[in-house]
Amino acid sequence: MNSITNEFVSGRPSPRDNADNLSMFFDFGTPNQNQNPSDSMRVLSIGQGQEPVQRGGIRVSLACVPCRSRHVKCGAEMPNCSRCLQDDKPCFYAKSRRGMRDRNVPRKRASLREAGKGSPGSSSSTAQSLPSHNSRELHRAASSTESYHAASDASDSPSSSSPRPRPSHKVPSPRRLLELYYSSFHKAHPFLLPRYYFLSRLQSDPESLKHLLPIMHYLGSLFLPDMASSELRAAALREIELVNLPPNGFTVQALLLTAIAVHSQDELVHARAILDKAIYLALDLRMNSRTFANMERDPVMAESWRRTYWFLYMTDALFAAIRRAPNFLLFTVDATVELPCEECDYDGIIPRPRTLDEYEARDFEDEEVVFSSFTYLIDLTRITGAILGFDHFPRKEMEIAVNNADAMLVNWKLHLPKEKQSVIDKNEEVDEILFQAQNLLQILLVFIHRPLSRLFHSPIEKISQCAPPPMPHQMTGEEDKTYWLHTKKTLEAAEAAINLYALPCPIINHTPLGICGLALSTLANLSACAYVLNGVEWYRTRDRIRLGLGGLKAMGEIWQISKRTETEVKQIARSVFAMARPQDAKNIDNAFAFQGIETSTITPDIQALDVGWEELGQLEYFNTWDGMSGSGMNGISI
Repeated sequence: MNSITNEFVSGRPSPRDNADNLSMFFDFGTPNQNQNPSDSMRVLSIGQGQEPVQRGGIRVSLACVPCRSRHVKCGAEMPNCSRCLQDDKPCFYAKSRRGMRDRNVPRKRASLREAGKGSPGSSSSTAQSLPSHNSRELHRAASSTESYHAASDASDSPSSSSPRPRPSHKVPSPRRLLELYYSSFHKAHPFLLPRYYFLSRLQSDPESLKHLLPIMHYLGSLFLPDMASSELRAAALREIELVNLPPNGFTVQALLLTAIAVHSQDELVHARAILDKAIYLALDLRMNSRTFANMERDPVMAESWRRTYWFLYMTDALFAAIRRAPNFLLFTVDATVELPCEECDYDGIIPRPRTLDEYEARDFEDEEVVFSSFTYLIDLTRITGAILGFDHFPRKEMEIAVNNADAMLVNWKLHLPKEKQSVIDKNEEVDEILFQAQNLLQILLVFIHRPLSRLFHSPIEKISQCAPPPMPHQMTGEEDKTYWLHTKKTLEAAEAAINLYALPCPIINHTPLGICGLALSTLANLSACAYVLNGVEWYRTRDRIRLGLGGLKAMGEIWQISKRTETEVKQIARSVFAMARPQDAKNIDNAFAFQGIETSTITPDIQALDVGWEELGQLEYFNTWDGMSGSGMNGISI
């Protein structure tokens, strides 16, 4: 174990020791390194003919790295600013990156152009005529400037100065793909290093990230319109299929990201195999132990390891829930790894990590203790592990299991602090982790209550791979008394789950792991329109169904699993809305006559229901009507 973890610890400077590496991402307005120091203190006055005068040595835009990372005003005192002294936090300044670009590159490129003018050969042959070490140096300088600097110079663009031929179509740079990954995917899956620290490590130790970069490039490319990502996908899959993958945390991260990406492109079996590989490697490294992260000297890197394990834990649970598995692997594994911090701290100064024991004791404290959003999502995932498989219980045991599961979910919600009850954070932005937590809560409520409600599962729902119906159970007359309770809870949860996708933020920035939950909620609303609702409520629920389909459509622009799920849900919706609406008891005969069925064939128990609708499986309705043809829609469009 020591030999494995030493490669994480060795050679990793702390943020204070790494100020030189950090300086390339900040521009504090410091003087050019090539300037004479005395010249940096002089400025020209506005009037001509006047002598240059000196000005104060305090630079206007100077700020320490901790204050910049927290986006707060810095006093800029040296050696430690007043804010860091007040907060008792380490204070350090990054050096300017002005003048750090290789100034020999333009001269080398000019010599290449001059050589190309005097030679009848192409630019590639000209480059070959130069010494090999000069060509390698030029390529290294140009690629470093293009890929990893925070800002690029127009003089370095390939169209103006690159000696290599330009491709016929525009190919996004690695830097651009990383920017897309962090802006569009990372917020909902925040277990990799924050952007600033990731780029710093990419500059100082690119070898450690070489297996992780391809999958990040692929995921970033998915958010570019009209971008063919097949080659990037193939490159990412080749990396994780190597037999000599290094046994470290970065490999676990690469496997986890690839599993999410492959699952979201509707390859569920392949994604499960990749995720299992990530789980086995993580357990072999003992990432489930607090020791693994605590051996890391860099606190940000240690936080990334903690987040990686817990996101692996949550992904394992969601994959199992979609496959209707009775449990998931990591639910049975003891984990002593500490809990993740808040997102604002992850990109700044990492506080002391808290433990699961502290979280369990929070309800008995005199003062309310607020944990990170990530922690509440982890707790809800643990409840998911206790709930999975309940629908395989006998009917008599299911009622008890549902009551226990409902009590755990309601307890989770009641003990949320006030600042965590909304998915909007203090910056008036959607907290993607809380979004996932609140969404998972509503989906679990739909999952446990619908089998005991009057929102029956029609046979055509079997075509849904994301939300197949549960195992059939024998109904009894005594259960009619609880139908209204479970029906009401299912409808409230399904409505709340779909309404989350109406928040004013890009739907495609939500995690694709919630697509199947969106389908489950939409199908519950479809069943409500078929069996329970009428009048104004029927129209309102139909609008929520449209919202659910709209969310699937938006996610389907990127994720194949959403596109396939949208097709399945639309087929089910067409079948439901082709039927006559349940308005009142006198329409029972008309509704069943529409299907060519005698009302005398209806069982007495079903006739006793106040809405007078029989389960579609008993009507054999879908054996006589083509759900894909769109006929018999009664003028209702989806």
